[in-house]
Amino acid sequence: MGIPIVTLTSDFGVRDHYVAAMKAAVLQWCPAARLIDVTHEIAPQDVLGASITLGLAMRGFAAGTVHLAVVDPGVGTRRRMLVCRIADQWVVAPDNGLVTWAWRNANKKIAYELTWRPDRAPSRTFHGRDIFGPAAGRLAGGTDVHELGRRMGTPVLLDVLRPARAGARRAVVIQIDRFGNATTQFPADQLPAGARFVANGHRIGPLRRTYSDVKPLRPLALIGSSGLLEIAVRDGSAGAELGLVVGSVVRIVAR
Repeated sequence: MGIPIVTLTSDFGVRDHYVAAMKAAVLQWCPAARLIDVTHEIAPQDVLGASITLGLAMRGFAAGTVHLAVVDPGVGTRRRMLVCRIADQWVVAPDNGLVTWAWRNANKKIAYELTWRPDRAPSRTFHGRDIFGPAAGRLAGGTDVHELGRRMGTPVLLDVLRPARAGARRAVVIQIDRFGNATTQFPADQLPAGARFVANGHRIGPLRRTYSDVKPLRPLALIGSSGLLEIAVRDGSAGAELGLVVGSVVRIVAR
């Protein structure tokens, strides 16, 4: 068995001690774990953004990886806690829709309600440190999931568009990254040959291979590293220059 990997995704930021405390909780139960930060810059309480970020990040990790994801506006309430096996990886998260993107894009998935608790009574405001972190550490250390929870049905899923289907002619922006690039839910393999794109009234033109295929400050459509259709502006921001936000529609015009 190789070195266990635990990734961390949260809206905690890096100014306070919260991320360090959650990492310490993982290491208390699995000192050998290799901890990898996906991001801690999710906008506060942005469960949808966290779901997409987590789902895209999971594609790069091997089977057995444990993903600890905590964006938890309902902390301290009666909302359930989850351990999900998705495509042979594990996700430990609140049951608030955070697993949506990964769940809907996987064929193999099983959800368990996390019922195990450490002996020490948890804080009502920091389950990432007191419950989720220890559970992720136990999983990474080889604890059987049935010692942590019981099988359940489908977890809470957000009302967000599923990946586009062949023949569709509209894409929806699901994420704006720090460069202002607008990622849609539309997979590359479902785009019609010779398609052109219109975003928020702006004619984008045909699909390009890379940003440098257009002049500076010109918009373009390309397939991003996620394998999804992306609208960008070379050396600029599609969010700012084209007025794109999460939920904006990109029209696909077949040739």
